[in-house]
Amino acid sequence: MKLYYPYFNLFYKTGTSNYRLDALVKMPGNCILESIEQNYVNDYWEVRIKLKENKTLSEIIKEQVKEFEISLKPSDIKQLEKIKIIVKNYDNLLRNGDPDGEGDTGIGNGEEE
Repeated sequence: MKLYYPYFNLFYKTGTSNYRLDALVKMPGNCILESIEQNYVNDYWEVRIKLKENKTLSEIIKEQVKEFEISLKPSDIKQLEKIKIIVKNYDNLLRNGDPDGEGDTGIGNGEEE
């Protein structure tokens, strides 16, 4: 089962440095959000959506779609020239296909609000 497909879009307000990444992620039903981390790595502003297995579910849901609204906070707005989003399960107990989902965008591809 290949999941972890992020669909995302970059939004910003004209004349400000207020940037937001909206992501829609298709992922296994027994995963929950562990954390969202962001930092500047190798010429990319990298956003990691870290997942883990939800052990409290009595029955396994095959897949789910979650929406995330991530406010981007770079120290320099030029760091948003290239943005990479990574969705990954960091729990070794879950073995159900492709462990990563990635995509790229950048400041020039954003939409004004």
